[in-house]
Amino acid sequence: MRTPLVQEKLAWVAGLAAVALGLAAHMVAGGSAPAIPVLLGLAALGCLAAQLLARWVHGPLLLLLLSGVAQQLLHLGFDAFGGYFPGSGILDHLHGGQATSPAAGAPANGAPANGAAPSGGSVHLMLYTHMAAAILTLLVASGVFKVAGLRSRRRAGTDPALVRDSRP
Repeated sequence: MRTPLVQEKLAWVAGLAAVALGLAAHMVAGGSAPAIPVLLGLAALGCLAAQLLARWVHGPLLLLLLSGVAQQLLHLGFDAFGGYFPGSGILDHLHGGQATSPAAGAPANGAPANGAAPSGGSVHLMLYTHMAAAILTLLVASGVFKVAGLRSRRRAGTDPALVRDSRP
């Protein structure tokens, strides 16, 4: 059994950052947050996934692809478990009833107006904010790995147990 790298030990931070940034993106775009236990469950799953994938993810393109997939899954989770209450989104504070009311131009069959998501907010704004969250997750994850790598190199050079022939 091999000793895990320092990068693998700190990979859970990237999962937690992905969930936090995804929640912020979802709220800014007009979506609502799920309950605290659901958020804790999604955070635990994000940390677990980041920890498990840290061994095989090497390179920024694969990390960006996985960050985008994580944001898509987080959006689906927030949308499924969050529910929508008019006026609960940050950008939807005064305009809660306009996205789905027939007076605002929505069809009478209950479908949302053009550009409005069924969960509130704009579909395009939701896409852009989740894309920004994926890019920020990439930057956070690469920064965590870089700091962990520097810390392990510094520790390996000064630890007398790791230096060969260090006996007097």
